[in-house]
This record gives sequence, structure tokens and C-alpha cells, in this order.
Amino acid sequence: MRSYAIREGETRPMLLIAPGWIQTELGGAEARYTLEESAPKLVDLVLAQEGRPGLRYQDRDGRTVAW
Repeated sequence: MRSYAIREGETRPMLLIAPGWIQTELGGAEARYTLEESAPKLVDLVLAQEGRPGLRYQDRDGRTVAW
């Protein structure tokens, strides 16, 4: 993704999200977060990138994740 961002010139918002362990078919019933509580947070995170060009890697709470 970092290579892609460099090729694209980082002129638009690009976001990688570490959403946490979500109760889905893949995550299973023991996962920490429900889909219902996670979806709005993730949508808000994506919408907050509007007008902020460049690549970011963030967790579900908007904190930067170390590469």
C-alpha cells in the first residue's frame, strides 16, 4: 500500500484500517466487537479522511498504527 501511495502521488485520501476482532463469520462469536457497534465507527473513520490527502494506517479509534 505504501508503494501504491507513492506511485499515486498521495494526492487523495488513502486509509488502511485495523478494525479489531469483530464478530463475523470469520471472527467468530467470541470476538470482542459486534458488527453493529463497529460499522458506524469505521464509517466515521473513513468519512473523517475527506480532504486529507495521503496514506494513513489507523485502528478502529482513529489512532495511528505503527508500520
